Amino acid sequence: MSIKSKMHLYIGASVALIMLVSFTYFIVSLRNNTREGATKMAEEQVKGYSAQIQRINNQAIGFCESLASSVVYMFDQGVSNRESLLQQSLLNISKNNQNYKCIFVSLEHSAITPGYNKASGRRSFLTVPLSNMPIMALDKDMDSFDASTQYYVVKNSGKSDIKEPYYYNYYNNSSQELLITTLACPVFYNGQAVGISGVDIGIEEFQKVVDQIKIFPGTSAFLVSAKGFVAAHTDKAMVGKTFDKIVDSKSGELELEKILSSADITKTYIKADGKSYYTVIVPITIGDRGTRWALGVTIPTNEIFAQSRKSVLIALLVCILGLIVTTFVINYLAKAITKPLGDVTTSIKQLANGDINEKEKLSIQTGDEMEEIAGSLNVLVDGLSRTAKFAQEIGNGNLNANHQLLGEKDVLGISLEEMRSSLIKANEQEEERKKEEEKNRWANQGYANFAELLRFNNDNIKELSFSIVSNLVKYLGINQGGMFILNEDNDSDRYLEMTACFAYNRRKMMERRFDIGEGLVGRCFVEGETIYLLEIPETYISITSGLGDTNPRCLLLVPLRVNNEINGVIELASLAPIDDYKVKFVEKIAESIASTLSSVRVNIHTAELLEQTRQQAEEMAAQEEEMRQNLEELQSTQEEMARVQEEQKSAQEELFKEKSMFANFLEAVPEYVYFKDLQSRFIRISKSLVRLHGVKDDSELIGKSDSDLFGKEHSQKAFNDEQNIVRTGEAIYNMVEREDHSDGSITWVETSKMPLKDLNGQIIGTFGVSKDISNIKHLEAELSLERNLFNNFLVTSTDLIYFKDMEGRFLRVNKRKYEKHGFKSEADIIGKTDKDLFGEAYSLETVLEEQEIVRTGVPILNRIEHQQSGDGAERWLSISKLPLRNEAGNIIGIWGITKDITEIKEMEKKVANDAAPSVGKKVDRN
Repeated sequence: MSIKSKMHLYIGASVALIMLVSFTYFIVSLRNNTREGATKMAEEQVKGYSAQIQRINNQAIGFCESLASSVVYMFDQGVSNRESLLQQSLLNISKNNQNYKCIFVSLEHSAITPGYNKASGRRSFLTVPLSNMPIMALDKDMDSFDASTQYYVVKNSGKSDIKEPYYYNYYNNSSQELLITTLACPVFYNGQAVGISGVDIGIEEFQKVVDQIKIFPGTSAFLVSAKGFVAAHTDKAMVGKTFDKIVDSKSGELELEKILSSADITKTYIKADGKSYYTVIVPITIGDRGTRWALGVTIPTNEIFAQSRKSVLIALLVCILGLIVTTFVINYLAKAITKPLGDVTTSIKQLANGDINEKEKLSIQTGDEMEEIAGSLNVLVDGLSRTAKFAQEIGNGNLNANHQLLGEKDVLGISLEEMRSSLIKANEQEEERKKEEEKNRWANQGYANFAELLRFNNDNIKELSFSIVSNLVKYLGINQGGMFILNEDNDSDRYLEMTACFAYNRRKMMERRFDIGEGLVGRCFVEGETIYLLEIPETYISITSGLGDTNPRCLLLVPLRVNNEINGVIELASLAPIDDYKVKFVEKIAESIASTLSSVRVNIHTAELLEQTRQQAEEMAAQEEEMRQNLEELQSTQEEMARVQEEQKSAQEELFKEKSMFANFLEAVPEYVYFKDLQSRFIRISKSLVRLHGVKDDSELIGKSDSDLFGKEHSQKAFNDEQNIVRTGEAIYNMVEREDHSDGSITWVETSKMPLKDLNGQIIGTFGVSKDISNIKHLEAELSLERNLFNNFLVTSTDLIYFKDMEGRFLRVNKRKYEKHGFKSEADIIGKTDKDLFGEAYSLETVLEEQEIVRTGVPILNRIEHQQSGDGAERWLSISKLPLRNEAGNIIGIWGITKDITEIKEMEKKVANDAAPSVGKKVDRN
């Protein structure tokens, strides 16, 4: 074999092998890195979108828990008109939370209905914010209950939960059916679950998130519930289908139960319609019961690997080009080499074996092409050595290593540098992704923390404000913060009041106010926009610590807005600029703070009204005593009249105003209000009491006592009660009394009596408020009489009398009826049907007949039926059945009377001498 052939064979094969191995390794590594980066990016994006869905659900559950807290607060106050207050509260809340389809509270009758003693039964109050529908109150499960419904699941477990998606129509119009889901949490009172509160969320809220998922072209995203219902999908036509219709659930890895029970992300490759897809599914835990939904995506693998294929194609072209160039070079060298072929051959063999040794260079000085070959070979060894070291540095992670190209056409070196650039860019992208992920994780943690925080201190705005500001300052890592809330106590003087200030981990006791539009705080309130300043006037604010004070470099003011209504402003100051994502976080959390503050203000206002009503009588007495003392002081200080005349004039005007308000109160109040001295004589009374006793004005009653107006028994008891109050200082509340008037009439009142004290706290008499409840007592007596008459009628009647509900179950029967069927008491037959008494064959005809009465409202009156027993005895019955209606006139069942008219019929037969009586076709045994 010739030298040229050998050079072609050995050198060419060696170089080609090296290049193929190097490029193969490079191509495989590039392909794997591209695939891993693309799939990792898909997984992280699915996690991010699942966090958005999680946030929607957490906000709804947080709202439900706030609603439950307001219900419990109402219970704690012991108000009697719970239903009306609850309906008013729902109406106010619905105005501020119109993003929910429906807001409801469902409570046990035993918790809100006095005297209710059934094992089940509840009343639901609901409102549909975006409709003109009024607050609705519905009674449910009055006689039985289904433990599998969401109400009993949440109530019995004591944990919040989400319901499977379902279609619902709020307007009785099938064209307006909405796909919704319900989130609810329990209402706890005195350690027991007494109901639930919840909201309906439109599935379109989740569909918006799903529509944002566009990781690669051709990506399909879906959201499935715990039972496999497709709640949202990129293809809207797939919504409402089941999980196994959108993926191949026969594969063990894509079994829904396995996916939802796993703590990790499910990711796999699947085949569908002859194509390959990469599938990622992330479970989402919703509510305290741990119900899980899942968010998933399917991505065509050809889209994931599109960039990888492009890079591989370029690398192959470079490899082929390198082989072609190498072939020409070898052919050229083979023609020129004639001398020290051995050294060159040895060196080339070493290169062919991958042995690159910088120390063993060729030293050929022939002055011809061979010398140039040797020099070139040495240069090649140096370059390959540098390239190998460069590749090794890249492999070790040192992407900043220096590298010198062999030349402008150093394909391998250029490719390695391009690879380094790609890896650097990938690292930078990864770092940027980690930073964004950390910011999102920080924000999501903040949302969760503040959602939990807003559940507490919801009866004290200042404590709630301090809790919010202190935690916000700490969480943002800034220096100082304050909260200003709109004060509307006086309509003519509306201003922004500082309710909390926090700096350097300490509470600052400061009192500041801003008029509307005054300063940056007032400007932020008026404009309703965030104010972010990096240049702050030196006199605006100062941050003070133990080391001194300094002016902040950054100031952030965010309005507390809910449903286009601004309730206040948060002001934050920092020595360093506040990052944009933290500003967005504060703006987002401000919405939740505003919503909570709105609810708290409603609760506090309700409590203040209740407290104001309780204290009103005491305040009026104190004001009257204060007026008396001021008049005495005026008389004893006449010598100083000139000096204090203006001051006394103002005091007199204020006293006149207070007295006028008190007089107007006594003039208009419908209850009987009175004040008595220590001897129980009237010293001041309301106009209603004057009308009650039929006198012209209060002067005819002042100085009198109860013994002048009522009978001896009532007046003596009233006197003893009042003297006991004077002696002990203990009030009497809501006492029901019978009043025997001197004219012989009798009235009933509900009375509360309290000690009357002067400004020094000394008891100087008593005062009381009485409400006439005579009508209620009369109604109770009439109802008791009617009930007794009805019960006596049922006991003494010889006819068979019965009442049934819509399902044919006995509600009431008389004594003759239950004894006829062999029962010892009425309770033994209640709840039974004709099927239980007579069998299915007979009961079917009766059920059809009674259902017709319920449907049409047409009664059966005095129908004559004939019975003949097995021993030949005959009986004639007169049967009447009528619809049973409630107070609203709606049919709620039937009632009937069966009379035995056998004696009358036998008498008729004797008179008419008719031995063939008419026999009815059907016998009713009731």
